[in-house]
Amino acid sequence: MCGSMHSTGYASKERGVLTIALRLLSLALMLSSGATLVVAEDHAQKATTQGIKGEPELTTFVRDILQHEVRAQADDKSLWCYRKSLDKDGKLQLFASCQTETVEINRLVAVDGQPLTEKQRALEEERIKNLLDSPRQLKRQKQVQLEDGREATALLKLIPDAFVFEQESRDAERMTLKFFPNPKFSPSGSSEKVFYHMEGILVLDTKQKRLVEISGRLMSEVKFGGGLLGHLDKGGTFLVKQQEISPQSWALILMDVQMNGKVLFLKAISVRTKEVDTDFRPVPGSATVQQAAALTNAPGRNNMGRLQK
Repeated sequence: MCGSMHSTGYASKERGVLTIALRLLSLALMLSSGATLVVAEDHAQKATTQGIKGEPELTTFVRDILQHEVRAQADDKSLWCYRKSLDKDGKLQLFASCQTETVEINRLVAVDGQPLTEKQRALEEERIKNLLDSPRQLKRQKQVQLEDGREATALLKLIPDAFVFEQESRDAERMTLKFFPNPKFSPSGSSEKVFYHMEGILVLDTKQKRLVEISGRLMSEVKFGGGLLGHLDKGGTFLVKQQEISPQSWALILMDVQMNGKVLFLKAISVRTKEVDTDFRPVPGSATVQQAAALTNAPGRNNMGRLQK
């Protein structure tokens, strides 16, 4: 959910700017067991008929910045401990999280504003111990995070092709663009096909050539199997923000997804997930998984101490 999506270091980061939001956006696709997506309304064509043609030079500009974004993330080898506040379907959890070059350790420290009980702390300690004692589980977690990173990078690269852009505002360092489906875009994967139904806002740092914010809204219903296998409702939204937390190092600080729909046998989907990441502290690249786990449990401010080199 911290800034890098590179193929080598991303396993420790688990923080792709788009991965989490778009994975949740396509949740119904996964629940419908690979069902074929049917476009309920050709929103891309609708955008064209409404006169939304975009500005070609902005496509080139966006492509340049997002290519730099991908390269910058690949070059960023920094690791961090931080506080992760996760509000999922009305349940608020606070985690002490710490990254390593292989995996990220997330220790639950509070639920709905209340510290864990002694029993809950013991269960959480046992869960983390079992993770550390299981090379197979660590390897599996690393592989999942690597795959997430590749998906996030691929989605970032697709944005200039999937959408057309119009400038909304600009100052000395920031540019805000509206984006709409590109009628010439030919999607292949499930997440890509959702682009047909989406429009939203990009905020770019033009000085550092970084993606600051992306938000999107489903402008039409997304159907699966002609609607027989389910759908995502019109109006679903996502918002992702990242910011510079140290020179040349950026991290995700906010992810907010709200989606409704139905899948097989009219089972309702209601995705309400908001994550806020704060209090970033650097971790030496030499930190082991065991040291990261200890750090999440160390005494001190926000339940996180400092790892000594």
